[in-house]
Amino acid sequence: MAETSWLRRRLARLAWLAPVVVALAVPVPREHARVAQSPTEAAQRAEREMPALGLVWGKLRGWERVDDGWSLLWQPAHGAWLVRAWVPNGPGEVRWRLEVARWLPGARLSQGAARVLLGDPVEPGSWREQLGRRDWRIGDRQLAGALPAGSGVPRPVGHSDPTWPFLLGGFVLAGALARVVFPGVVAFGWRRAVYLCLALLAAAVPLATAVGVRSFQPGVRPWVTQLAFLTSALGVLAAGAVATARYAPKRGSVAAWSLPLVLAIGLLAGRLHPHPRLLDLAGLGPRLLIWVGLSVVGSWLVVLAAEGLRDLLEPIHVVRPVVLATGSVLAVLGAGSWAGPTCAVLVSAAIEKGAAMWLGVAAVWGWIVGSVLQGCGWGAPLRDAALLLTVACVVAALALLRDADSS
Repeated sequence: MAETSWLRRRLARLAWLAPVVVALAVPVPREHARVAQSPTEAAQRAEREMPALGLVWGKLRGWERVDDGWSLLWQPAHGAWLVRAWVPNGPGEVRWRLEVARWLPGARLSQGAARVLLGDPVEPGSWREQLGRRDWRIGDRQLAGALPAGSGVPRPVGHSDPTWPFLLGGFVLAGALARVVFPGVVAFGWRRAVYLCLALLAAAVPLATAVGVRSFQPGVRPWVTQLAFLTSALGVLAAGAVATARYAPKRGSVAAWSLPLVLAIGLLAGRLHPHPRLLDLAGLGPRLLIWVGLSVVGSWLVVLAAEGLRDLLEPIHVVRPVVLATGSVLAVLGAGSWAGPTCAVLVSAAIEKGAAMWLGVAAVWGWIVGSVLQGCGWGAPLRDAALLLTVACVVAALALLRDADSS
């Protein structure tokens, strides 16, 4: 009888993994179709279908998710021009555009302006655009100045009212102030974990310059752009290391049953609103290391923001659960791709100080996995996301079983 009771207790604890299954099974509306191809596969398709431009494109420098397709960029080493292409997710026309440095000869003259300058009628069939120099070739004559070649390529649309990122940043600042005023016992293990993940991200930055595609400009050598991206990223990581030393994670414990529940919340938020930048990272080689690093470093920021929010709500601590619950609903409905981090902050703010680091990791981990599972349709990142989800479930199961044994 004792063995049966022990087994029932263990099985009852493992039942807390059910929210993870529910979060994976719940059907969610898809605002955009799942990306069926990797950015490198999209680049191969663009190179097959785009017309020959009469110049060297250079290497594929970067990509980003735009609408229902990939926006890709090629640039030669001299940087005098760049070629952008938008490859749709599925059948459709590949749209491209050539952009040339302003210091090249030519002044963006249209065909009509060129005709006015020539002053005499010319056969339409004899007009030919010189793409690299942006010149017009008319019969045996050449006129400097031409329009950029190609058509309009979709660009990412920025949010006109980025309320949620600014709100989260304010909570982080409030949490940093709270750590100075009310210092707690440092969790040295978590601080070392944050340091290790910052080092992993620093090692992966040179291989992740492709996600900085918005930095590339015609007329600037690509290695200069990549060096600027690398320097900026390393500067941010160094600042994170200094901040971790000053505002270290606090020591605390958390109930094992809350881990799968928070993991499920992160999964559902990621599936509802996949973050496009996470989809960009899915096309990189070291994506697994980057995801793990972002999970731990992001959870530290989430916990810091949660402490700031908790202290800001201290004067109304009686109705704090109502405020946090209402904020969670608003975040799911209106935060868009920031729903995952916002829900993680709100959930972490609902528990005691020093007990949120594990929950922050579970929430951010689930948000990353949910975004990848919902937004990616090719094999490699799906396998990596499934591996991360398996690791998270195993850790949660071990914690639940340990609770069952100790009770």
